[in-house]
Amino acid sequence: MTLPKADPPGTTRLASLAPPLYDKRACGGLDDTPAGVTDRDELIAHLGRTTLHGCVNRDFTKSYRRTQDGRSVPRLYRVDSEALGKCEYVMLTNKQRATVLVVDIDQPGTPGGHPTNLAEDVRVAFLQLLDHNLGPAWVGINPQSGKAQAIWLIDPVYAGEQGKSSPMSLLAATSRALGELLDHDPHFAHRFSRSPFYTGDSPTAYRWYRQHGRVNRLGDMIREVRAMSGQAQHEKNPRQQFSSGRELINAVRTRREEAQTFKTIADEVDGEIAGELDQYDPELIDGVRVLLIRQGRAARDETAFRHALKTGHRLRKAGERMTDTALIDAYEHAYKVAQRVGADGRDEEMPPLRDRQTMARRVRGYVIASKTNEYGNSSSPGRATSSERKALSTMGRRGGKKAAERWNNTDSEYAQNERRKLEAANKKRALGGRVGARQIANFFDDHMFQTGNYPTIPQAMKEFGVSRPTVKRALKKAGITLPRGRPKAEK
Repeated sequence: MTLPKADPPGTTRLASLAPPLYDKRACGGLDDTPAGVTDRDELIAHLGRTTLHGCVNRDFTKSYRRTQDGRSVPRLYRVDSEALGKCEYVMLTNKQRATVLVVDIDQPGTPGGHPTNLAEDVRVAFLQLLDHNLGPAWVGINPQSGKAQAIWLIDPVYAGEQGKSSPMSLLAATSRALGELLDHDPHFAHRFSRSPFYTGDSPTAYRWYRQHGRVNRLGDMIREVRAMSGQAQHEKNPRQQFSSGRELINAVRTRREEAQTFKTIADEVDGEIAGELDQYDPELIDGVRVLLIRQGRAARDETAFRHALKTGHRLRKAGERMTDTALIDAYEHAYKVAQRVGADGRDEEMPPLRDRQTMARRVRGYVIASKTNEYGNSSSPGRATSSERKALSTMGRRGGKKAAERWNNTDSEYAQNERRKLEAANKKRALGGRVGARQIANFFDDHMFQTGNYPTIPQAMKEFGVSRPTVKRALKKAGITLPRGRPKAEK
């Protein structure tokens, strides 16, 4: 027979059987009493709804039904019906009206479903909110993972049919501020959330705990939360006060001149130090950032192209010409560096000169069409963009062979679609050429009609931004013959 262990000195058998005291910090300051029927009735009264859009499980397609005319409408449940208690998910807000703010806390804790099972950081955040009188009204806890959802009662906010209004924007900003403090799920859609009205016996259903019935103002909430987390407060731009219109014009002119001066100085400094900083970058090898497919194997074509693109941005920023020679030299230099660092047993396969010239033209086009003058992104590690990959495909041997195989099968759907696209593009190009030719001819006729003399070909080239052969072809089609010899100088 095994005897029971003796009690510690100074204790009694009755004291050893007493339940543990409520630990405020261990619960994050939250009440550990499960919500009851009266609590749910108070929440329904605050929502001000007679029906709610619910769903029995995570298959949200079942939360909609088809009408006789084929339209899809939400499946609504009366708030006093037993059917609502069978829905694990419910939509507490809609795009036109919201009376609660829901935050999905994605940080896992421990199994159990009590406030003590929340993650330590979440409990600390709840304590901070409670110290500022900003604690949630309801908290639901996942009994398996320790994740949670918190609900705050707010003054109702409204929006139009499109769901957009200033109060709704304030609601979204407050949700983000609270969510960042509680390590929320940024992809939470704020539509279907766990239902605090669920009364079933699902093992994954959230355990809900009502804390209070206080209603918060969004403006006060977001100010307090931003002050707690050290975020910048939103301040409206103060209106400028000027005694006269001339004073306003002078102030704007002064600001513009200062901004232009600063931009000029910044561009000059950036152009001077950009190249020098590369030598201090530990990730660069001879000024080139080598991109690796795996350890010891470099992506030679992509490395070379990105370095050429970076060089093009720098040349443009410095006000220099992006010549084919400069871009090709940069490409070749980067390719050889990548070959030296990550050949991985491969022979050097430098693309032919014609492909390198095509690369230079495309790089020049990308730089000119770029919406930003920054070139730092061009040298950052990572995957190439789709436009960069199109340029790389020019030199891709395997891709060229695969494209040739698709084109050779003229009866395939791919070849037929591409041929239709090509025909449409050719028609559009031909139409544009005819329109341009008529405009050039009209320019010569109009000049002759007004001045009595034809303009020169260089004048037409400058007017329309075309080449000399294009102007000559347009004149030939229109039957216009220019006088031979040099035009007489105007006195």
